[in-house]
Amino acid sequence: MSLSTLFTAVHVVHPSECPDIGPICQVRDEPPQLHDQRFTVAELRASVEYGLTDALGFEVQLPVRLNHTTVRFTALDGTPLVLDYENIHHRNETLFGLGDPWVLGRYAGRLGDVGLAARAGFTVPLGSTVEDPFALGAAGLPHQHVQFGTGTVRPLLGLEASRAWGKWGGRAWGQAQLSLGENRFGYRAGHRFAAGLAAEGPVVGALRFSVGADVANEQPERWNGLVQQDGNLGRTDVLAGAGLAYPLGSVRLGLNLRVPVYQHIIGHHGQLTYPGILQLDVGTTFGGRGR
Repeated sequence: MSLSTLFTAVHVVHPSECPDIGPICQVRDEPPQLHDQRFTVAELRASVEYGLTDALGFEVQLPVRLNHTTVRFTALDGTPLVLDYENIHHRNETLFGLGDPWVLGRYAGRLGDVGLAARAGFTVPLGSTVEDPFALGAAGLPHQHVQFGTGTVRPLLGLEASRAWGKWGGRAWGQAQLSLGENRFGYRAGHRFAAGLAAEGPVVGALRFSVGADVANEQPERWNGLVQQDGNLGRTDVLAGAGLAYPLGSVRLGLNLRVPVYQHIIGHHGQLTYPGILQLDVGTTFGGRGR
């Protein structure tokens, strides 16, 4: 059983001009603007894994998410603007809710000195979803882009290999989240793929140190079969990370920081950046024999 908390901050800046600014363009000629958004994003993920045998087990993950958004409107030269109308695209707000839970089966075994684990499962569509924001925006109506779920069942696949050399250890992993259809609002999330390498060893006493690298790829999203040029067109991120872990009795505490060292973002939203991802973990194993 474990709890994992993730934090990051995202910065997005993009221009907007009539008629995309909204209904105010039908009243007057509104000059072009810059929309400067900052997101504070957090997730608390509870995981419970139960071993049926030494090789077989199942796992349930329950994510709870928070998204705090602030927006600043400026002229193209950076001069602040105070709007006398409601912007249909962005607003200062805090959203909180359940994400899509994960249900996974696990098979574990060994190939010589290498431990192997394969996971397969699916997401449960319980997280909140929204109506097509591009259709609402085209109609001049307020809309929301932030979703905590996809509204569909998504297959999950994972593979991990690990090996220990005395007090040192290494790990390689890969994961895929597939999207096979669209939800009731016509949204189809893009496939997501991730892989990583990590190594860990002792520091002082029971304190352990780890280093690693991850690569994450997200494919374009679609609304009613269309890839919207103002939407998520896909991206690839490479992150380098380091962490510390310390056991307190049967409880293991972990702190990990990952920072992007390479980003390729498709489309005009190239200003979307984040400084890093901070992760806090606490986990324990109980009810069985050995580790």
